[in-house]
Amino acid sequence: MKFTEPPMRAPQEIRSLILQATQGCTYGKCNFCYTSRGYLFMAVKPEEMEKAAIAMKPYFPSTTPIYLTGANPFALPTWKLKQYIAVLRRHFPHFSRISLQSRIGDIAKKSDAELAELCRLGLSHLYIGTENGNDEALALMNKGQTEQETVEQLKRLDKAGFTYTTFYILGMAGRGKGQQSAKATAAMFNQVHPRMITSTAITPFARAPIAEMVKTGEFAMPSEREMIEELRTFLAELNIDTFYDGIHYLNPLNYRFEVGDPLQKQHVLDDIDQVLASCSDEELEAMVNRKAKISL
Repeated sequence: MKFTEPPMRAPQEIRSLILQATQGCTYGKCNFCYTSRGYLFMAVKPEEMEKAAIAMKPYFPSTTPIYLTGANPFALPTWKLKQYIAVLRRHFPHFSRISLQSRIGDIAKKSDAELAELCRLGLSHLYIGTENGNDEALALMNKGQTEQETVEQLKRLDKAGFTYTTFYILGMAGRGKGQQSAKATAAMFNQVHPRMITSTAITPFARAPIAEMVKTGEFAMPSEREMIEELRTFLAELNIDTFYDGIHYLNPLNYRFEVGDPLQKQHVLDDIDQVLASCSDEELEAMVNRKAKISL
């Protein structure tokens, strides 16, 4: 059976060799998700990946970083991931690392020994759907994990030697609860060691359950001002040495900076304050034009 889901990659993987690994999501119940919903979860066979790798050999050096596509390929059993690694090592013998997407639950299902082995073999960077540190928001969006479980699994990755990128969804708790999420999410990340934190803002796309939640009143969309205020509190409370990449078309404001650099951090916080002070609510809503994006 051929994949029908369009392959996607993390923006940070723009220079990597991109190869398909899976389609669909093994969980598929997040109320905000508008990407992998409705696709049957499937994984490529090692020989299919090898064929694709051979076709790309003329265009990438043997040292290339490699990104395997899919909503959560880390859900695959360790033996299958090792097959993929072996294929890629044959054709790109000095690849710098393999990265892919994972859920917190996928990490939990692997033993400490499995994590250490995969990292040693070169599958050493994960993009992880952490989304929020506010348990109320996680439950509302049916994420299937808690803040405590997230911290526990990220600490296991730290111990195994992985690097990882985490995600934060602004506005995920709904109207009036942004500050709670900001503080809880910063406190969660302050306990672990993400190489990068990326963010997006909650958006009720029609193909996601959240759209119906908005219609019924189960979820109240926060304003753009509230999400910007949430972002400011989150960044102010974040005190680890990491990189924040908030360049995303759904974000009300876009910043990229070293969180551990006090000058860069203060510059961003000052800029947010200026935007909040100088722009009306109508101007902030127009900056994103979220309603128009939903209709795309």
